[in-house]
Amino acid sequence: MPEWLLALRNAFLASLVSLGLKTITIRRYVPAVDWLCAEAGLRGLTAPDGLDEAALAHMRNALPTSLSVRTQQRWTPVLDRFIAWLVKEKAIAAAPEPAPTALETLCTAYGAWLNTQRGSASATIKVRQRQGRRFLAFRFGDAAPGDLNTITRADIVAYFGTSDTTVPVGAKPKADGLRSLFRFLFATGRTERNLALCVPRITGTRSPTPIRHLPPEEVERVLAAAMGDGAIVRRDHAMLLTMARLGLRGQEIIAIRLEDINWEAGEILIRGKCAQLVDMPLPVDVGEAMAGWILHGRRGNSRHLFVSIHPPFLPFTSVAPVTNALRRAYAASGVTPPGGEVRCHVFRHSLAMNLLEDGTSLADIGNMLRHGSAVATTVYARHDIEALRPLARPWPVSPPVVKVRS
Repeated sequence: MPEWLLALRNAFLASLVSLGLKTITIRRYVPAVDWLCAEAGLRGLTAPDGLDEAALAHMRNALPTSLSVRTQQRWTPVLDRFIAWLVKEKAIAAAPEPAPTALETLCTAYGAWLNTQRGSASATIKVRQRQGRRFLAFRFGDAAPGDLNTITRADIVAYFGTSDTTVPVGAKPKADGLRSLFRFLFATGRTERNLALCVPRITGTRSPTPIRHLPPEEVERVLAAAMGDGAIVRRDHAMLLTMARLGLRGQEIIAIRLEDINWEAGEILIRGKCAQLVDMPLPVDVGEAMAGWILHGRRGNSRHLFVSIHPPFLPFTSVAPVTNALRRAYAASGVTPPGGEVRCHVFRHSLAMNLLEDGTSLADIGNMLRHGSAVATTVYARHDIEALRPLARPWPVSPPVVKVRS
């Protein structure tokens, strides 16, 4: 084993200890890391000169055939982690990235425009980029996009795979994605015409689905079922209680950072959609739940409030842990999820519906939920039957027909 690599091997294992991994877990890393270091020695890599991430990745792909399939599957992520650590510590050079194609360059610029000009969330940007990539590949192939001004209405119709008289299934998301892409192309001067005007607006044919929400007593049952003394229980209760009291989205929950909480002022900064930053009052029970999680459950060096309970205690990259916490609370409380589906928005909708039943105006509900447009709040109006009743006009009744005998 080369001496320079032996020193890095020891430093890597020591870094695992600082991340909070248990000794028995670190021991499982040793055989894989030692094999890679020994393999580098057998290949004459006595110095890091000329060695990069690609060379080590090539060795990683050549695991001994004597290993069982299960052992190979366990070693692969360990070696990936070791190689990534070497790159991070600048012990070896990162593998050169392939030059992006013109299509990828255009999609990257599209994503940057959505972020800066439209304030779209990262998940929305990925969807829009994928939709734009599909259309451009359909029109120009996988090679570099040609003259974007040659896109015609016929190309749009052909992409939908239908005639002018029928609407295919899933056409509305396609239309929304194309309209967004064409706005970008026109706004950045890549097309001379605004092709978004050529994309028809497609109205959904299904009747609006009912708002899936819970009555107040069931909300409290779910929250009570999530209470406890364990680390994961404290974290779940803090996340669910914050959603229920403030009407937060799942993405807004995992985005909360420690510096966002102003304990003295009793406020919390919410990082909402479209890069929206809003200070909201921090209810007492929510603050107590957060403090309990921080003091008696949370570990690690991340600045995010909610992190994994397992080493290395990383922040969440998706709302799946929030959904799983809600699923566990449903199971413990015996409450059936509305519509039979576990969704993070259930507390947000429940808060809005409960406020509406208490006589709160739609404008105040929109402010509470931080809606960017009043139109987004009107979805709750159709459920306020008593408020809508005075607007209903009587059904027209035709006067009785009188037959006159001649």
